[in-house]
Amino acid sequence: MSSKVECEVEETPLGKFLTPPQGYYIRAPKGLVGVIPDKTNISGVDPKGTSTIYRGYTIDDIGEHADFYEGAHLILYGHLPNESEYKEIKSKIDKYRGEIPEKVFDALRYVPTTHPMYYASYAVSLMGQYYAPEWKFEEDFLYDHALRLIAAMPVFLTAGWHLARHGTFYRPDSSLPHGKDVLRMIIGRMPSDLEARAFESTLVLYMDHGFNASTFTVRVVASTLSDIYSAIAAGIGALKGPLHGGANEKSMAMFLEAQEKAKAKGLELKDYIEEYIKERLANKQLIMGFGHRVYKVHDPRTDVAGKFIRQLKDGEDWLQVLKKSEEVMKKEKNLPANIDLYTGVLYYQLGIPIPMYTPIFAIGRVVGWSAHYIEQVLNNKIIRPTEDYVGPSGLKYAPISERK
Repeated sequence: MSSKVECEVEETPLGKFLTPPQGYYIRAPKGLVGVIPDKTNISGVDPKGTSTIYRGYTIDDIGEHADFYEGAHLILYGHLPNESEYKEIKSKIDKYRGEIPEKVFDALRYVPTTHPMYYASYAVSLMGQYYAPEWKFEEDFLYDHALRLIAAMPVFLTAGWHLARHGTFYRPDSSLPHGKDVLRMIIGRMPSDLEARAFESTLVLYMDHGFNASTFTVRVVASTLSDIYSAIAAGIGALKGPLHGGANEKSMAMFLEAQEKAKAKGLELKDYIEEYIKERLANKQLIMGFGHRVYKVHDPRTDVAGKFIRQLKDGEDWLQVLKKSEEVMKKEKNLPANIDLYTGVLYYQLGIPIPMYTPIFAIGRVVGWSAHYIEQVLNNKIIRPTEDYVGPSGLKYAPISERK
């Protein structure tokens, strides 16, 4: 005979949610699909599911118009900066970009040649050795270290990339705007204002996206009251996975493979891409850059990236390739393109090496990670779900001589 359990009911824009009484559990779906573990004021999907909101603004509005400092201030502090606030955050990020302890660079020189994300994870952990031992949970202290990490992340990633290949790296130039300086350190030349703005827009688009895998990882570590450096090092590890941050690398590699096959057939990529995608689908191969846990119809971030792609090298041709790819995938799989399909092309237009695509994701996302870390620790409850154990029970220890 079963008894009825009365749960608290909470009304939200997404529907009604139940909170069970003490001693009862909610069985969550695998992957936590559809599960809301906490509230946040930072970013989330609007109730219609058509866009992500950054502190009240749509992500496409901020991505198209805000520069890096404005986007970072909005995500961190909850509002767009006025003139004095803008000068302050710009001054700190630019200053901290050039204040990384030299011993961190010395250590990076001994890291084996590998993916740039490993360099960042290692360097962030080392930064924690300098700043984390006396860790405090005071707001000014937390925000200051968030800005240090935001400033340092691109320096770690670009230094790792160049050290692994040339044994040297580009030092930051605090006289340049953040986005332009970061792009300069990646491609090894001074970018044009248009190139810098196009690149910067993607950093803003990548700054935050609700409780994605890497952000939730950061919040889990933060909930133990570990320091921000440990939490963000964990976030880097989560982002490195190809199902999260690696999609833009895979999608561009796919386009380049298609381009080679088109060339062998004497065709332009835009005239061959449909055949290529259908062939991959017939062979049960993944098409990276399509589908999203949140955006089921359209990813508005692609609209912003597309505007900049059009203005860069071979922009009209690339847009034709992208649009044709979307048409095919919509018809064959009913899947929309996501931001990674577009940023892969945009980064290729800028001459950025493919292994740096995921690191660029981290250069933007460290802003959101930092904001979520602070939000978590200032209103904390340790994140510790309950498992559903389905293994054996009742076994007894036997000496090794008696085991089969």
